[in-house]
Amino acid sequence: MRSSAIVFPKSIGANPTELLELVGLPSETEHAPRQLSGSANEMVRAVASIVDDMVLRTMEERTAEGFIKTRADVFPQYFAAMVALGSLIRITVPRNDVDWLISQSLSELEADFRDSGAQTFGSELRDRGIFTVWTLRKINDLAQEIQRTSVSQNNSEEIKKFAVHAIWARFHIDCLVKSMRTSKPIFPDVIENIVDGLRAAVNAYAWIRQGVDSRVGAAEPELPSVKWEDEDEILLSDSMRDIANEQP
Repeated sequence: MRSSAIVFPKSIGANPTELLELVGLPSETEHAPRQLSGSANEMVRAVASIVDDMVLRTMEERTAEGFIKTRADVFPQYFAAMVALGSLIRITVPRNDVDWLISQSLSELEADFRDSGAQTFGSELRDRGIFTVWTLRKINDLAQEIQRTSVSQNNSEEIKKFAVHAIWARFHIDCLVKSMRTSKPIFPDVIENIVDGLRAAVNAYAWIRQGVDSRVGAAEPELPSVKWEDEDEILLSDSMRDIANEQP
């Protein structure tokens, strides 16, 4: 799959358990948690502002070559910023509120695509965005399943690979959402690369699904039924082949 073009950060540098929560964090300043104290709120907004700037700088590129180059420069910093944002929220927000915050953040992303996706990008890309956010929601449910049984050293590498694929997909979702929320267009030459980036969510799902399946007695939580297209079956099959090829 073309998602092999993912830019892997040189150092992931977080506890594997902490990486599980990153896909659903709010990454824009206006969606910072309201439960925070003044100083904590300022810190979270400062990190979210950095994330905002990186996403905006990338999505404003006019050519595929410019987008790919800027993305390669920005993504390791974006990943580090999301890890930092997760750490700040984890320290300053009660555990139950973190779960609510992630659920709310994903719901807002879905609403953005439902309300503005078709008029901004057309129905096909709107549906791809909704499917990707739904996949991130499903991933978050599986992440909670893993957290309840703790992360072992045996699958910490799986979790790291999952995290990079998941945050890669989230970065491209953020590009689309930033375009909708700012009314700034994404140039046609860039769209194909963004669509390709969204596909990494299926790879991330395959990695975390493998992590859940490796636990004795772990069961996937019940999730709402969502239409699964033939293309998505192909993507999942390709993802599993990718994983098999990466195994030593």
